[in-house]
Amino acid sequence: MKKIIIYLLVLGIFSGIQGCNDEEFFTLTNPPEDPWLNLRDFERAASGVYWLAIRKGAWNNLVGGTRLLKNTQGDNVQLLPGTSANIPFNEMYGRMAQVEIDKSRNTFVSCYQVIALANAALDFIAEHGGNPFPNATPSEIEHNLRRIEGELYFMRGYAYWILTTVFLPPYESGASSNQERTLPLRLSFVDNFDGAKSPEIGTNAQIYEQVVADFQQAKSLLPERFDPSLHHPSYEFGRANRFAAAAMLAKIFFMMEMPNEALQELDYVIDQNGGDYDLSEDPIEAFNRDDNTRGREVIWYGLYYDPVTRIGPNELSSITLRRNVGGSEFQRVTWNQFPFAYTTLERLGWMEDPLNGNFTSTAEALSDKRYQQLYHRLEGYNPDSGADPFVYETIHSEVQTPMVWCDKYFRGKTIGLLANTPLIRLAEMYLTRSLLRLRSGDANGATQDLNMVRERAGIGPLSGTITEEAIEIERIKELAFEGDRTDYLRSAKKPIPGGDRGVQVEPFNSMSFVWMLPQNELDLNLNLRP
Repeated sequence: MKKIIIYLLVLGIFSGIQGCNDEEFFTLTNPPEDPWLNLRDFERAASGVYWLAIRKGAWNNLVGGTRLLKNTQGDNVQLLPGTSANIPFNEMYGRMAQVEIDKSRNTFVSCYQVIALANAALDFIAEHGGNPFPNATPSEIEHNLRRIEGELYFMRGYAYWILTTVFLPPYESGASSNQERTLPLRLSFVDNFDGAKSPEIGTNAQIYEQVVADFQQAKSLLPERFDPSLHHPSYEFGRANRFAAAAMLAKIFFMMEMPNEALQELDYVIDQNGGDYDLSEDPIEAFNRDDNTRGREVIWYGLYYDPVTRIGPNELSSITLRRNVGGSEFQRVTWNQFPFAYTTLERLGWMEDPLNGNFTSTAEALSDKRYQQLYHRLEGYNPDSGADPFVYETIHSEVQTPMVWCDKYFRGKTIGLLANTPLIRLAEMYLTRSLLRLRSGDANGATQDLNMVRERAGIGPLSGTITEEAIEIERIKELAFEGDRTDYLRSAKKPIPGGDRGVQVEPFNSMSFVWMLPQNELDLNLNLRP
């Protein structure tokens, strides 16, 4: 750990055994002898892992690429007729997980970059007995060093979580797939080439268990909220806290069939957050922030409002419209490809009978704030140069029928630019708890949770007896285009429909949703060779 250049070289070359040749980040000259001279310097270790995960490239980050991949392989979208773009839309929409595509490859590389940098910083702490900065005050150690350590565990856990959702089958108690060895399990920084080329390959169960361990450690170290009198000012915006760690624990426990543990974390996030998070605002308020504020339900978000470095999740432009916050300006891109599936719109009760040519928006849709605020209907193509782009399709001439588009992203005050992207929202926590409560026999509690989301949407409480179908419908309305759909179905152990593709329903553990590792990794990683 003598020189930062060792970290950067090995990180760049062996994070997934693939280099990032076009990134100046890995080509520093005249590096300092010691990477972190004091606690203030060490703050960069925390901010660095967020940068690698969220802001390292507009077309290559763990928000845009992974959400595009997960959305397009799910059943909630349809592929526009006649579409074309320089993205692997056929492979994603066709669920061709047996082939390598840039979206899965970039996800793999980025995740292991985050893991490597987090490991380097965690090793630095461990090698100095838990305190590399003896001149720091006890308060600085408690409130900043331990907090940075918690963020490192959180981001390592988040990278491994993303890897499980893209490259591993869903966890199943007692399943033989749990003992398969698929992914490198890197828990310390390797500063030599031989070690980087032959890491331990963890069993699938070990990878899932590591996600739990990292988020539990993060939860134990992170504060519940930013305190300007205690924390470095950079911690105020877009960083993980204890509630974010608990929310991620709830997600992984849900996947691992540990409902009691998941409910404990959900209760903490929902009921014990001290009033920091609630559903008091309209749904759109989570998505239209292009400054240092956040919607009240947003527990963790990707910070993209930086007016200097306009880096954002540009890959989401394939699945969303672009407008400004006030709604007076509107912009399309030619590679818009994935609106709502007609099978989904019919299931939600938002179109009368689209599969048989009746595309009328229902009264239920028009009364729902989510339909009105988070999605946008465009009528079929209008070739008139003066056609209103708020009303008609004006880009894709082959689109002759109405489509309902995602309208959650790119809602900055300047048209087409950026707003922060929510990564964990309170609505998701309510909907997951509703399902788990129902499965535990607590129908009243499940109904209360579901009604919190319904009433925020303006459609009133559920009429009749709650069912899993009712919860799932509200989850689609709430979380569509946020990368939730296949994660949810795999976690809930529900079959995955074909949607508008015209293919059969697939089991939740289908290998159609388990993407192959990059070929370079298979070729160069000695422990993955046949």
